[in-house]
Amino acid sequence: MTASIEGSVSHLLGHQWIIELLARSLQHQHAAHSYLLTGPSHVGKFTTALAMAQLLLCETSRGCGECRHCRLTMRQQHPDLSVLEIPPDRKSIPLKDVHDFMHGMALRPLEATRKVYIIRGAEDLADEGANALLKTLEEPPPAVTIILTAPDAHQLLPTIVSRCQVLSLRLVPTDEIATELITHRGVDEQQAEVLARASQGRPGWAILAAEDEDLLNERQQRALDLLDLLGASRLDRFQSADRLAERWSGHSEDVREVLEVWVEVWRDALLLQVGLSGSVRQIDLADRIGATARELGGPAIQLALDATLQTMDALDRNANPRLALETYALLLPSLARSR
Repeated sequence: MTASIEGSVSHLLGHQWIIELLARSLQHQHAAHSYLLTGPSHVGKFTTALAMAQLLLCETSRGCGECRHCRLTMRQQHPDLSVLEIPPDRKSIPLKDVHDFMHGMALRPLEATRKVYIIRGAEDLADEGANALLKTLEEPPPAVTIILTAPDAHQLLPTIVSRCQVLSLRLVPTDEIATELITHRGVDEQQAEVLARASQGRPGWAILAAEDEDLLNERQQRALDLLDLLGASRLDRFQSADRLAERWSGHSEDVREVLEVWVEVWRDALLLQVGLSGSVRQIDLADRIGATARELGGPAIQLALDATLQTMDALDRNANPRLALETYALLLPSLARSR
């Protein structure tokens, strides 16, 4: 779930450079047939893809936000816009869905001057579907722009990536996210600061958390789960790792989000140890993280941070999830007791 675009594409928080790049490409008739947007969950990949579609389909070619084409695109109801994503009851995007999605791609646009096809979560394509997409990317139909989104290019076939212009979405500064929450979402300054820091530079997450407080509570619980593991037995650590490994199949993004929170815990621990509390992202857990940091010491914290990042990289490169996560559980430093 991603926050929707409001108004013109000029309101695209943090990723306006992509729209400016696309606009220049269109002006010089050098736009690519296929784009791949990469970045962590909720950083704004799908929102940016829709903004690109709005620019491509707008009757003024500016993404005005006011014409019929723009309004239909923002509601995902434009006849020349198609979106494909993983069905809620499946572990991957099946071949049939890919064929249905690409059906009619070679036909002329119905209303606009081109057609836009977005695959949200292209890493979820089944092998057959990925190969079917590859054939289309090799010989793209005229007047068609294909936009893929994925957390990382390594999760797609190299042959697919090579046929796309890859655009990596950057994390958005905390102050920009806080301003967005205050100005456009009606969040008070104190809560906006908490959410902006907790978002890890992902505006979509901050906006969703402003609407659903359970998201912030869930994030805090994930951090507490890690802190509890530091005082847990070896058996408890293995059981926690096995639960994450079971979720990896079909819910890999959830496991990634858990590990991303754990990276932030170790980062905050390092910051608190050297007195940089103003940069801490887990504001509500700063006291407990600080106490943990004092007990473990800098070298142990740095090793734990490195192990977390290496585990994330191993999982993204198709390592055995159970083995990778169990190894990580054993590498975590130990506290004398749970708090």
